[in-house]
Amino acid sequence: MTLKLFHKLFLLVAVTALIAALAMATTMAWNLNRGFGDYLEARDAEILESYTQLVSQKLSERGGLAALESGTVSLLGVQEELISEGFIAEGAPDFRPGARFPGGPRPRFPRGRLDQPPPPPPTGAGIPVSRAPRILIFDKNDVQIAGPPPPPEGGPQMAERAIIVDGERVGTTKIIPHAPAPGGVATRFLRNQYISAALLVGGLMIFAALAAWGFARAGTRRLAGMETATKEIANGNFAVRTNAAGADEISSMGQNINQMAESLARADEARRGWLAEIGHELRTPLTVLSGELEALKDGIRPLDQKAVSSLLEETDRLGDLIEDLHFMAVSDLTDAPHRFASDDAVRLVHDVTERFRPLLTKAGLELEVDLGDDSTLAVVWDSKRIEQLLGNLLTNALRYTDTPGTVQVLLRNQKDRVILSVEDSAPGVPDYALPRLFEPLFRVDEARDRSSGGSGLGLAVCKAIVEAHGGRISANISGLGGLSIELNLPQERHQP
Repeated sequence: MTLKLFHKLFLLVAVTALIAALAMATTMAWNLNRGFGDYLEARDAEILESYTQLVSQKLSERGGLAALESGTVSLLGVQEELISEGFIAEGAPDFRPGARFPGGPRPRFPRGRLDQPPPPPPTGAGIPVSRAPRILIFDKNDVQIAGPPPPPEGGPQMAERAIIVDGERVGTTKIIPHAPAPGGVATRFLRNQYISAALLVGGLMIFAALAAWGFARAGTRRLAGMETATKEIANGNFAVRTNAAGADEISSMGQNINQMAESLARADEARRGWLAEIGHELRTPLTVLSGELEALKDGIRPLDQKAVSSLLEETDRLGDLIEDLHFMAVSDLTDAPHRFASDDAVRLVHDVTERFRPLLTKAGLELEVDLGDDSTLAVVWDSKRIEQLLGNLLTNALRYTDTPGTVQVLLRNQKDRVILSVEDSAPGVPDYALPRLFEPLFRVDEARDRSSGGSGLGLAVCKAIVEAHGGRISANISGLGGLSIELNLPQERHQP
């Protein structure tokens, strides 16, 4: 049988509470038993101290050390005198009829067993045993003269006090440790405390079971909702959302699930858009090629050099589009292939700009190139990809800058970074479109872009190349009135 999460949480909380309650009850019982034992020891010591002081006081009143040595008074006689006055071993007054209560009048108690005359004290082994059954009296030579037999060797340790008269020890008193008698007050007290502890543990267990049930049910109910949501997302329903209210870890997981669903919805929408755009982009050059071939076939258009050049131009455009699409697909799936090697950034930018200069001049655009103060700038780049990137930026400027106009290329070295920017004159790009310029197949003016031969992938390819080099690319309004694309590249980028 497989336990569900609800059962696991319930058992975890319930067992933890049970262990805690049992540990608390065990500790409480141990402390109670130990504390009660300490209380009995302290009480015995107090009884023995009081009894010993009374013995010393009585001996002093009866003549002191001289009377004791002459035999006029004895320790046993003083003990019997104290007992006759009401002091017994437990430190309580004697409740026999006619007994005097020390320190005041005799209190009234209901008649019963305590009012009956006690039996005469038994004797054994030649030692009188008074009604002080736990107190032992020894003379100055440590010979027992009264009291019950001492505990066997290895038994409980007895408290003892010296009987001092006129500054000298004349004897010793000892008391056998108190042991609660079965059915006695002490035993009943401990039993009641243990019952109370057991009831407390039972109550805590009931409360813990209810709390564990509620906690487990609440937690698993939220998790069940998230499980349902993730199943729906896995089945392609990206519109589903889960309850993410709260500030705990489960709520955070719910928020992550909702964010994942939103990201997947956007990705699915982008994928559908990609497929539609790619189909449209491929259809345009194919339609042109098909039309021209049909015209050649039907003899409407002569098969001359001009017709071949037109067909080749459309074929090149289709090849460039397919190449860009392949590059973007590879960049999304894995790292696009790059070959990093040492090169000179100044030479690289100079070669590309000089290759485009005749085209820009022919289109009525002036090209301004500022390569900085350094004659050389050592870099570790993929030169082919950087040439492709710079070529895309200059092609965009060539296509979308009105004539007469200006195109500026600036190269700067900042510590271990290289700043490369391409700016052009009017027309510019609306502010709302700047953040989206690097999205694949995005166009500000679709009709104009297609008429100029653009596919909407050039800046997306540039972004992929820059990120592969560990750099950043941004689009801003140019000071010349057009668009400014700035690249921030590390000076060295090695093969990962």
